[in-house]
Amino acid sequence: MYKFKNKEDAQSYNKEQMAKIIGLNPDTLRRVINGKQECSKLVAYCITKFLDYNSEIENYFIKGE
Repeated sequence: MYKFKNKEDAQSYNKEQMAKIIGLNPDTLRRVINGKQECSKLVAYCITKFLDYNSEIENYFIKGE
């Protein structure tokens, strides 16, 4: 599972539009970005590529258990 590092990285984006593009429920996306919920590698990958296509998951997420 992956935990989002810094919520300021996604602060400038509209979470509802971001969630629609990624394919998540907006509430789930908010919980992941705020660090209240961990996510799968696939979701971490989608969020990472939305924020910066050239970045890697490790730039935005911490790998947990």
